[in-house]
Amino acid sequence: MNSFKLPFDWKAVLFLNVILAQAFLVLFFGVLQFWNIFGLLQDRVLTTLAVFYIAAGGFFSLAAIFMLRSVVRLVRARAEAEVNRIRLQETRQMLDVLRTQRHDYLNHLQVIYGLIHVGKTRFIQDYISQVNEEIQNSSRVFTALVHRPEIAGLLMRKLAQAEALGISFNVDLKTDLVLLAIPPLDFSRVLGNLIDNALDAVQTVPEEQRRISFEMKEEENGYVVKITNFRPLIPHEYLTKIFRKGFTTKAGKGEGLGLYIVKSLVEKNHGMISVESNEETGTSFTLRFPKPAYHHVELPPA
Repeated sequence: MNSFKLPFDWKAVLFLNVILAQAFLVLFFGVLQFWNIFGLLQDRVLTTLAVFYIAAGGFFSLAAIFMLRSVVRLVRARAEAEVNRIRLQETRQMLDVLRTQRHDYLNHLQVIYGLIHVGKTRFIQDYISQVNEEIQNSSRVFTALVHRPEIAGLLMRKLAQAEALGISFNVDLKTDLVLLAIPPLDFSRVLGNLIDNALDAVQTVPEEQRRISFEMKEEENGYVVKITNFRPLIPHEYLTKIFRKGFTTKAGKGEGLGLYIVKSLVEKNHGMISVESNEETGTSFTLRFPKPAYHHVELPPA
């Protein structure tokens, strides 16, 4: 990491020095003009200094442009490195989840073998159905999000977390997000915050109501992501305040920044977020993101 930071710091410092030199030249030229007004400089001296000022100003301007381009390239490289680091971290976490699932599946096989051995065949079908449901959830995540491994890793972790907490977490993926123009870091933070809020919320209700659904689908002009927890409900008077900075319903357990940050990230990426909460469907947060504009350009008639 140090080998990457050092050239970035050096370029930035040099760029600042060039800017300071230009500022000094401007100040120096102003002093010369002041002296010239009062006739303190001869024409020959003034001409020489003016030529020097023009040459120095041109040199430092070209140097500033060159340095600025170098700094911008390094900033972009640093941002790409951060994205790659996050994807690597997400991949490692996903592999940890897969290792855990492999261990669990081996245990499931042993249980099934034991049931067969003792002749409890009537329990085997129900047990295999439960195991099959777990496998299908994982398979859907991998298949649908092969182009977005960071989101696949996030959902895999949240599925495992929900299972450990005894929470029903249904994932319905109807798109691969291949045209979603949102940085992985921003999208992961948005989804992570919303899913964590849902997991925290459902732990306050009876076990039979601990249900979460996660849906992603594609429309003609964009993508829709919907995260729903059946209970608890959000009071109607809170719905217009829930995205405000500092507002929280956790009675001293939160700082009221989570949903404010989520809304800021969504809007930064040209998306929209809305919330609804009612007895019939529960509490839902809906995200809408547009597709890149060039995918909707209409060709002129032939």
